Amino acid sequence: MSRLPDELKNKIRRAAHNRCGYCLTPQKIVSMPLEIEHLRPTAEDGTDEEENLWLACRNCNGFKHAKTHYVDPQTNVKTAIFNPRKQIWNEHFEFSEDETEIIGKTACGRATVIALRLNFEQAVSARKIWVSVGWYPPIIQGR
Repeated sequence: MSRLPDELKNKIRRAAHNRCGYCLTPQKIVSMPLEIEHLRPTAEDGTDEEENLWLACRNCNGFKHAKTHYVDPQTNVKTAIFNPRKQIWNEHFEFSEDETEIIGKTACGRATVIALRLNFEQAVSARKIWVSVGWYPPIIQGR
């Protein structure tokens, strides 16, 4: 990724409420800086324009890599991965009863949960701790 201006990075962080667009992990509870990610990868002609950028934690961004689509395990149909800039999180996802796992409610949500490994063991373990001290899940307003 080319060097983005600090003003643009800060604008994206504010728009994303300084949390990952996929798992909603807030910056204030993780030690690694959240990353500016390309919704459409540069390898597929994605640009550094604001509308193609969003905030993601290192795990979600790493598991997403260059993926834009994945197979919904329920319908077995290839579907677009969730776009946190254009879609509403709680229309596609919900939390498990104990608030430690993310459940896909739609084909897009289910495909994203699998593609980005939103419930991999270490993430769920961390969320258990965060939930126990009231740090997670964040309050969801709008996106």
